[in-house]
Amino acid sequence: MGQVYQFKVALKHRKTLWRRIEIEGSQTLKDFDRIIRQAFQHDLHDHLSEFYRRRVWEAGGLGEISPYDGGPGAKKRLDRLGLAEGDKLEYVYDFGDDIQHVLTLEKIKEPAEAGAYPRVIAQNKPQYHYCEVCDQGKKTIATWLCIACSEEEGRSVYLCEDCIMGKEHADHFAEKIVY
Repeated sequence: MGQVYQFKVALKHRKTLWRRIEIEGSQTLKDFDRIIRQAFQHDLHDHLSEFYRRRVWEAGGLGEISPYDGGPGAKKRLDRLGLAEGDKLEYVYDFGDDIQHVLTLEKIKEPAEAGAYPRVIAQNKPQYHYCEVCDQGKKTIATWLCIACSEEEGRSVYLCEDCIMGKEHADHFAEKIVY
């Protein structure tokens, strides 16, 4: 077993939302892509993604990764990228929505005796929002942002699973909240 790379992966435009991920150097960018998708609740079976050595869109990336057939970047191994501690990569999930992440290589270390890689070893402390509809004396964690209501009211409208499925919001466009 080779060395393990420890990255802090954060949303570029919401840096308080992050995950610390360990991945073996012998693993591929497709393996890294999959754990990032899982960690940030991105769709596992849809949308292209790509890793970049420089700022996103300024220079060519390391090759697209497709959840279907792999793509040109899928088989590239981490230990062949010439990364050193402190280096940064950028990652884009879904070229249409352009969800950008900054990846900072914190450590290169020996693997732990137990455990499978890649894996999430830490994450930000969630800063919960609470449902506005059913929050009557209790705090129900919101899992959805109702886009339709938010645009109409000019502020973020947060709802729980039950309330987003209720008749008032059932036909509204909503976005799942990632904590």
